[in-house]
Amino acid sequence: MKHLNFKFRKKNKTTDVLSFPIKIKNKRNLYVGDIAVSYEIIKERSKDTNFSLEFDKMWIHGYLHLIGYDHKKFSDYKRMFKKEKLILKYFHKKN
Repeated sequence: MKHLNFKFRKKNKTTDVLSFPIKIKNKRNLYVGDIAVSYEIIKERSKDTNFSLEFDKMWIHGYLHLIGYDHKKFSDYKRMFKKEKLILKYFHKKN
């Protein structure tokens, strides 16, 4: 992840998730890009919760980046975090 973060973002540090959106001219195409997640970071975070939950948090975060969300400003962060929680709740609802 550190290598990918440096190669594509010029940041020489590791990160938990990276999103690589693609520019689509044909809006009917469902492919929006790629997401890379750090197994090591998810494994570490899952010591206090569980792996599935932490993995889902990461891909949801990455997916939201792919469809245009960001968190450069605090107001954007709050909007994105609210959407993450809503999606996570859907996948981890109790039956």
